[in-house]
Amino acid sequence: MNPIIEVLKSREFSKLWFVGATGMTMRWIETIALGIYVYDLTGDEFKVGIVFFFRMSPMLFFGAIAGVFADQYNKKKILSFVLLFTSFIYLLLGISALTGNLNYTQICVGAFFAGLAWSIDFPIRRSLLSETIKPRLYPSAIGLDMTSSNMARIFGPIMAGIVLIKFDLSPIYFFGSFLFLCGFFVSNNLIYNFISKNEKSTLINLSSELFEGIKYIFSSKILLAVLSATIIVNSLVFTYQSQIAVIVLNNLSKGSFFIGLLAGLEGLGATIGTLLIANFTFSRAYIKIFFGGSFLFAICILIFSQSSSLFLCGTLMIIAGLGMSGFGTMQSILVISKASQKIRGRVLGVLAITIGTQPIGAFVLGYFSREYGSSYAVAISIILAIAILLFIGAWYKLSELSN
Repeated sequence: MNPIIEVLKSREFSKLWFVGATGMTMRWIETIALGIYVYDLTGDEFKVGIVFFFRMSPMLFFGAIAGVFADQYNKKKILSFVLLFTSFIYLLLGISALTGNLNYTQICVGAFFAGLAWSIDFPIRRSLLSETIKPRLYPSAIGLDMTSSNMARIFGPIMAGIVLIKFDLSPIYFFGSFLFLCGFFVSNNLIYNFISKNEKSTLINLSSELFEGIKYIFSSKILLAVLSATIIVNSLVFTYQSQIAVIVLNNLSKGSFFIGLLAGLEGLGATIGTLLIANFTFSRAYIKIFFGGSFLFAICILIFSQSSSLFLCGTLMIIAGLGMSGFGTMQSILVISKASQKIRGRVLGVLAITIGTQPIGAFVLGYFSREYGSSYAVAISIILAIAILLFIGAWYKLSELSN
């Protein structure tokens, strides 16, 4: 039986897959919409970077705590509450935008709460996903989950670009409220048997649980290599997303539709890549695809940041998406497959921290973009990333040969 069909036969997986798709759709709509709107509102690259700092920083500060809670408390109830709360926040922002009262501060606050929802969703929902399917189906399950994210990267940015041609952010916020409300109802119907622990967790216990997860990671060279590379890619390469609107406006002199289109093409390449991963078994090549995808993604974005050709930029974004799919999909597969189930939530929480380093990079990139221009700042950031990734890859290879 085709592994994708086998995975989709699980009704609980399908529910969690839908919940993930709603959240990722809004993430990619906002990535473009907020960049375009804030740059048009302020004309300041640094303030654009600040918005993305607020959007991503909760993953850094709360992702690991959410991972610990994933191993301690009822994941279904936590996920449902977060989705309902986020829906309410988006509704308030939509009303504020509709009445003409939306300002930069409110956008930053909204971005923070959206990021908080993602930081909780990531370790908890991924942990639930791993409990609904057999270990041999992890690649297909994560591939499918990433495919929904990448499909959102196709349509979300294009939708944002089209909406902002004639409207403000109100339709986007109202749509987000609707999506998260749908996610709440689906997650609330999830069948999940939670076994309560007798001992109650204190702050000290939670800290020790987190450090246990970190200690576990340092005992595994492959986990250490994957998480180190994740920090570099997220803090030095993925940060280009905070400046993509500025780069396209300055290098190509194109408006919101083309900004959304180019971002969507990256999603197209990533969707093709994750579908290939979901359909085939690459168990012996997980780490090679992970590092190869990282380098391919970084090199394509480096060239994109300097190009003034719309055709070349479009081609580069598709290829970059292919690379990103190898990095993003194998990242989760490697972490889930190498971590035992009893500590998986905590390890995923640490993974959330490494992903959460992106806002620090976005903050720094925003500052240097204001001083030297977005294209130059992105190029320097990615060149530095490639050099460090080469070092990490060489260290891992040598450590494997010495065993």
